[in-house]
Amino acid sequence: MTQQHTSAKPAAQTPRSLRARAWELLVKPIGEPAPAPPGLTATTVLLIASLAAVWRMTILIVTVAWARLGIANPWEGAGELRQLLRHSVHWDSGWYLTVIRDGYSYNPEAQSNIAFFPAFPYLTRLFDWLLPGNEVFAGLLVVHLAFFGALLYIYQLVRIDYPDDAAWRALFFLLIFPAAFFFSAFYAESLIIFGMAGALYHARRGQWLLAGLFGMFTGLTKLIGLILIVPLMLEMLRQGAIQRFNLRAWAGAGMTLAGGAGYLAYLHVWLGDFRVYFWNQEHWNRTSFDPEPFIQFFQYLTGDDLGYLEYPARMTELYSFYFLIDVGSLLVFLAAGVYLWVRVLPSYGALVLAGALVPALSGAPIAMARHMAILFPVFILAGRVQSEPIRNAIAVAAVFGLGMTAFLFVNGYWAG
Repeated sequence: MTQQHTSAKPAAQTPRSLRARAWELLVKPIGEPAPAPPGLTATTVLLIASLAAVWRMTILIVTVAWARLGIANPWEGAGELRQLLRHSVHWDSGWYLTVIRDGYSYNPEAQSNIAFFPAFPYLTRLFDWLLPGNEVFAGLLVVHLAFFGALLYIYQLVRIDYPDDAAWRALFFLLIFPAAFFFSAFYAESLIIFGMAGALYHARRGQWLLAGLFGMFTGLTKLIGLILIVPLMLEMLRQGAIQRFNLRAWAGAGMTLAGGAGYLAYLHVWLGDFRVYFWNQEHWNRTSFDPEPFIQFFQYLTGDDLGYLEYPARMTELYSFYFLIDVGSLLVFLAAGVYLWVRVLPSYGALVLAGALVPALSGAPIAMARHMAILFPVFILAGRVQSEPIRNAIAVAAVFGLGMTAFLFVNGYWAG
């Protein structure tokens, strides 16, 4: 008799087991807040402040040096500013100044300053009232204080999971990113990254009301702040706050939405319809849920004509160069977002993916690199790179790009 061998077939996975695997992959539940990182010492705070000061002084020296070559398109209000202030003011800075000086106004037939949310201009008003000098000095003080706070929060976020070396490298890559120039300019990007970093840090620690306060502040700074609800909800799922119906967590989530919604409600009361904000965006060639940047990139790859690119008329004629920089930044950050979600931390990946997709679906590729600069988890990812040659190559390319951004901004060309 011959012995028959039977091989057992693996049992088919049930829908329940597939859902469990997807839950583990996409949420990575831990059931509790992340542990506290080591405390910040006075020495560490001083070192981070010194790093920020050296970075800012370097940018100042570079911008003054570029200006010595002769500014091609000076900002129309530059004559009223001191030499060390005027190189931080251009493009959107002028719109913020109109809010600071004259408040909000709306013209349905043209670009209007209602496109600029109130946190930055009204904080600048407060500092201008408290301090001697002018509103540009006050605004730059707000910018740099917010950015210093962002550096502290990002440093501590990294230390929850990684050693100090990775935290310092994350700050380094953030500071040399080409669009990091805007963290030193009269723009709201420093306030945005401060709000995002603070919200995510406190959410990871299970400090939901503090996370909500930072989320509300971010929403009052730019509409993009509303995306914070996505990583916060993911952290609520990971920590079991939703399953336990944690009232503080739900209150924090509501506060996160309240900032941006509050400004839109103000416009609704004042102008009769909150949608005027979105209608006004059309004067900047922006429309909601329009994947035009992706379509144009496909056209570029296939050799088709890109069509009209909505960059300011006073810049150089290198439209395809700017387009590739903007869309290239977008694609890199989208890829990093996917990796962060699957391999690092879902809330980090969610912040990057949501923060990249909102401007990507706005109908115009313009200023994409600047929009990517606030998505700090990508720099945490860069800080994890172990290969020194790779880190050096990234650093060289980034520093070159930062120098070019400074040159373009100072000379009145479009820089983002």
